[in-house]
Amino acid sequence: MRIRFLTLKSTLGSIIRSPLKGFQLLTGASSSNTQSESPEASIKDATEKRILRAPSAPTAIPLREIIYKVPGLFPRPLEDSVKDFRDFTKNEDSFQTELLATLPFYPNSSATKNSKLIKTVVDDDGNYINEFCIYPQAPSVPEADLKHLVFIHGYGAGLGFFIKNFEDIPLLNNEWCVHAIDLPGYGFSSRPKFPFKYPRDDIHSVLDWFHKRIHTWFKKRNLLNKPEKNIVMAHSLGSYLMALYLQKYEESPSFKKLILCSPAGVSHRDFDSGNSDVEKWKPPPWWYVKLWDKNISPFTLVRNSRQFGSKISSGWSYRRFKHILNGDPDQSKRFEALHRYAYSIFNKRGSGEYLLSFALKCGGEPRLPLEEQLFNGKNANVLKNSKYEWVWLYGDDDWMDVNGGLRVSKLLNDNLKQKSNVITVPNAGHHLYLDNHKFFNSIIMKEMQKV
Repeated sequence: MRIRFLTLKSTLGSIIRSPLKGFQLLTGASSSNTQSESPEASIKDATEKRILRAPSAPTAIPLREIIYKVPGLFPRPLEDSVKDFRDFTKNEDSFQTELLATLPFYPNSSATKNSKLIKTVVDDDGNYINEFCIYPQAPSVPEADLKHLVFIHGYGAGLGFFIKNFEDIPLLNNEWCVHAIDLPGYGFSSRPKFPFKYPRDDIHSVLDWFHKRIHTWFKKRNLLNKPEKNIVMAHSLGSYLMALYLQKYEESPSFKKLILCSPAGVSHRDFDSGNSDVEKWKPPPWWYVKLWDKNISPFTLVRNSRQFGSKISSGWSYRRFKHILNGDPDQSKRFEALHRYAYSIFNKRGSGEYLLSFALKCGGEPRLPLEEQLFNGKNANVLKNSKYEWVWLYGDDDWMDVNGGLRVSKLLNDNLKQKSNVITVPNAGHHLYLDNHKFFNSIIMKEMQKV
């Protein structure tokens, strides 16, 4: 009981100290780019940007202050939160289809695009990977010659967060299919009991659990026949997974190009760099580290709050998605659907999200940095004879360290003779695919044109 109280207090304390810092630590939230309505609002937005740029430990504050400020932190009306809980109990799948139905080609096709949800079984226990597939109404090439773009989300997220990318990225010359998947144990994929516990189990065993299922998905979806026609775009912790995936399946590649979108776990912070953000970083308190390692997170709070879960989720979702409105009342339906979708995946049984404590230390430091595991020393031999292409994307207000990407990209170009490029997305934070979706989509289209 005491642990749950401390979790609630620390999470709410984090939220009050900086809007939804508790969620930000776990999902990499960043401030939106909505135009402010007043100078005061501009100052507030600028402050939020600075606060959310890098993860930091929460500060304990008096309980009376928490209670006083709670009503304004979670804007979802209570009656709507109760309704969301009831709807989730009746039919949780409806939250996903409700969001996808805001697209002009789902569930009914448009003049150029078809789409469908697919569940692909990926293990002997019948667990499946959930996929949203977009394909041309009239393909210009035989099915075997289609090119494929695969979207993979990050920690605590799901395929629905790419809604603005699904809508605007064209299936160039009707030669492309877009596949967005929920990682094993995430989103609307199966949520089996996670078979590992930190620190009892080894991170490599955990990674194998994910990689085998992802590889099975590629195989069953017939994407291994011509990997040179495949692009994978992975975000945050999904980037970390997919980079290490190359090491495991070096002799059976699944794709040619990997676009790492605000990747997690690239390198350790350089505490000798003199960088102002690094200098401000302070290690989190021991008790918060304990909660992190035990996978007690804000999602735990949502799941145990029943009728209040959607209201608590709104403290993150309303802030994160508010910029899609941008004064457009036609987007209000999508905004509502995005919130309900976020609530639904936060509220579902915890499973794949427990990878976090194996991959990252509390505060975001990697336990097994990609720079050491994949790109340096003898481990780099895995990539020497390959022809992979790399694109590293960072928001200009990202809390992920672009210096790690720059350093590894140079190593790839100079030592491993692979094509690698680092691009900064303006007016964007960690969720840059959503923050500046037009710029992001233009990059994706340019990479598609090169295939």
